[in-house]
Amino acid sequence: MRADRVTMALHVLHGRLDPGQLVEVVMPEMNDQSLLLEGAGFEGEAQSPSDQGTRSLHLTRQRTLPDAVGPGLQVLAVGLNPSLTAADLGYGFASPSNRFWRAAVASGLVSVARDPGRSVKADRVGFTDLVKRATPKAADLKSSEFVDGRRRLEWTISMHEPAIVCVMGVTGWRKAYGRDASLGLQPDPLAGSPVYVMPNPSGLNAHTNHNDLVDHFSEVLSLASSR
Repeated sequence: MRADRVTMALHVLHGRLDPGQLVEVVMPEMNDQSLLLEGAGFEGEAQSPSDQGTRSLHLTRQRTLPDAVGPGLQVLAVGLNPSLTAADLGYGFASPSNRFWRAAVASGLVSVARDPGRSVKADRVGFTDLVKRATPKAADLKSSEFVDGRRRLEWTISMHEPAIVCVMGVTGWRKAYGRDASLGLQPDPLAGSPVYVMPNPSGLNAHTNHNDLVDHFSEVLSLASSR
């Protein structure tokens, strides 16, 4: 079974459970299964594999935002980390002051706001985060958490091979990769995909506005189409 199908099945399961709730699932044997589970918003304890190439897992649903991915992604949108509001509502950029969805719809990046499942299927736009721990603000994260998030992010990109990766938050990107990065297309790809870094759409970011965000998303779409 493809990793994106497993991830989306776990995405649906995550939305049906409460934080801390336990569930047992049977999954195919996969490499780096712990990274997949972390991205899907679960912590798990694996049992012995079966003769059919599957493994039973006891999973605990975490208070975080599960990845939303699918085949043939044009864009993989990468947030810094979920807010507590996003974790509880089940979609990213959920704060009323966050400008992501309004700008994403205006640019044509997504066709409907606040529906990551539809964005994956209809618009081929997926969602993940540099750090999966949910906090009131990204400023609450330690720099080491951004560095630790690199392995899972790179694994996610390599599994789903988006045409372009769009990272929202240049400060978090600098913390993760220790580079004096500028906004826009980065000089080096990540796990085989080009990376575009744009401003954080949070309402707390006074250095950008709606029109700026629309322009960045339009550029991301243009670059994705060219690939």
